[in-house]
Amino acid sequence: MDANILKNGVIMKKKKIYFMIFVCVSVLIVGCNTDKEDKKINYGISPFPDTYMPYLGKIKGWYAEEGLSVDFKILGWTEIQEALSSSANDRIDLGINNISSIVATNHKNPELIFYYGNNTFDNGFALMMRSNGKLKSLEQFINSGLSENEAIKKVGKQLKGKTIITTANTDMEQGVAALAKKGELDFQKDIKIINLNPDDGLLAFLSGTGDAYIGGIPQRNKATEHGMTEMITGFSLGPPPINGIVTTKSFIENNEESLLKILKVWFKIVNYTNDNLDEVAELMISELNKKTGSSMKASDFKKFWNNYEHYPNSLEAINNEILSPEGKNYWKHRWDDCNKYFYSIKKVIPKPVEAEKIFIMPVTQKKISSLFRE
Repeated sequence: MDANILKNGVIMKKKKIYFMIFVCVSVLIVGCNTDKEDKKINYGISPFPDTYMPYLGKIKGWYAEEGLSVDFKILGWTEIQEALSSSANDRIDLGINNISSIVATNHKNPELIFYYGNNTFDNGFALMMRSNGKLKSLEQFINSGLSENEAIKKVGKQLKGKTIITTANTDMEQGVAALAKKGELDFQKDIKIINLNPDDGLLAFLSGTGDAYIGGIPQRNKATEHGMTEMITGFSLGPPPINGIVTTKSFIENNEESLLKILKVWFKIVNYTNDNLDEVAELMISELNKKTGSSMKASDFKKFWNNYEHYPNSLEAINNEILSPEGKNYWKHRWDDCNKYFYSIKKVIPKPVEAEKIFIMPVTQKKISSLFRE
């Protein structure tokens, strides 16, 4: 056989082999990419105006624009922690919850992480009183000539011997405990708590039970509609709750890029809402009413957006409000208050929870800063 023919034949065989290898590798790569695209991120949210906001990114297609496939699961507030800890099909990868929840459940599942703070519930809670009762509001004390700090102390002091209706072992009762401390009272000895869920507690208060009441935003609005008065609100009660993304160590390790993209979408949600409040209010309330059967109005949405709660719209705003020790909603104040409440007062956790390795928002902030610069 001619040497050139033999040489060319060998070359052709090698080319075929290389081509087949290329095809196989290409198929594997395409297959891997398809699997990645098809993998859904299970995101747990609760059916309230604030905790439902990530869903706007789904409606607008912003997760898909980032190459993410996000499946939302509507869960009760306490079910978020349960679903993160679950090993069943109802497990979620991340959810919206807060610092209190992480501190309260760390001894049960130390794998849970507070990944990033989205918004501050800094004017959400209100301790309600009767307009014709003996208690005075913070505003009344300030109008009498006292400084704000002196007035807050007076509000707290007048709770001695009083009965407060609220829900035990929650952010609501935690606010009462913080106010008692400001009034130099012993929360467990000087104040009587009637433990009821928010709706039942409101009904009891409106019927004449108790001296004061604290529930969620819907109950606050209803109490106001029935002639009750806000005695003290927001961070005047104590360090405010910080809502945000909670997830697990394992999910962070394997999905850091996806989590950062979810945060990128979050800031798009906040800024779009700021610029298009009427549209978003109608859209989100319509979705919530369909999911819950409630009859909320767009005006209810506008009342809480950057009023009852605040939504920092940039990394700089996050630094100034939550991460800076000078910020009015500095996260460490809330963390320490949670430890005091759950460990020292309620004694429902075995020891105080250290923030290191569990509250990783400062680290996340640096990483997302790099993403925004890309």
